[in-house]
Amino acid sequence: MIRAANNNDINTIIKLGELVIPNFEKTYNLTDYINSNNYIFLVYENNSQIIGFILVLKNIEFYEIEMIVVNKNFQNNGIGTLLMNYFEEEFLKAGDSVLLEVAVNNTRAIALYRKFKYEIINVRKKYYNNIDAYVMKKVK
Repeated sequence: MIRAANNNDINTIIKLGELVIPNFEKTYNLTDYINSNNYIFLVYENNSQIIGFILVLKNIEFYEIEMIVVNKNFQNNGIGTLLMNYFEEEFLKAGDSVLLEVAVNNTRAIALYRKFKYEIINVRKKYYNNIDAYVMKKVK
């Protein structure tokens, strides 16, 4: 089930985020994201367990996918696809633009974004601790 994140989810989201991003709790103020109208923060829940989430910034001119995280034990089960589908179907309308950055060596994420017709429009050198990042874009 996909639903909006809420304050009761914060501890679980922190644990999930720290599996992927060192210092996740210190880097991201989840309370602000959850309670802000400027973000879309969705979780994927299975048997009352949060196993993935997507965080999207709503800019005036475009959306920006900040992160998608899926518990490693549940990867390759289509959860990232479900989160992307839900975001696009529920929030995007014709003409909306979506941007994101992804490390060039994150082949799984790149494959997911290509599946959704995102195109590489730029490269940011050494964006992730000396790893280049692709800037990808989609217009619905």
